[in-house]
Amino acid sequence: MEKFNVFEFYQFMQQHNVILSFKGEISQAILVSIGDLLKEKLSHEETNQRVISKVFFIFIELAQNIYRYSAERSMIEAKPVGMGVLFIRESAAHFTIFAGNVVSPEEATDIVTQCATINGLSPDELKQHYKEQLKKPRAEGEIGSGLGLISVVRKAGNPIDASTTLIDENRTFLVLSVQVNKE
Repeated sequence: MEKFNVFEFYQFMQQHNVILSFKGEISQAILVSIGDLLKEKLSHEETNQRVISKVFFIFIELAQNIYRYSAERSMIEAKPVGMGVLFIRESAAHFTIFAGNVVSPEEATDIVTQCATINGLSPDELKQHYKEQLKKPRAEGEIGSGLGLISVVRKAGNPIDASTTLIDENRTFLVLSVQVNKE
């Protein structure tokens, strides 16, 4: 049996100020439980209610992206769910929410491009882009309307970072992260 040093992992998380982490299958029930845990954790730290709402919204939005779009799938209660990793780091000035999951290289490229486009828009342009996306008809079989990433950037007031690591020719690990300022 391979030895895994849990203490080193714990120290790594402590050194990087990870206040919440999850890896695995993301079902609706798990999403609700983690969301409740997050709200409780932030409330005990005397965090501004507006900041708590932003962090919670972004965390849920990024978790739903994993739930819906991850290429790694599992069945929970006869429903396919996505698998990935979510965690939140805290610093004196902000929270950073991270979400990572496997997607196809084409999807990864598309999402990185979407993030770059969204990040290049002013707040007014973001609002207009959101309204335009809302009016667009969905393609057949499409789950979302492309509003999630726009909503994340609007809510955070900061850009969304998208980075990728190629696993093999069919799979890419996509990480989305965004900061929420405490002030």
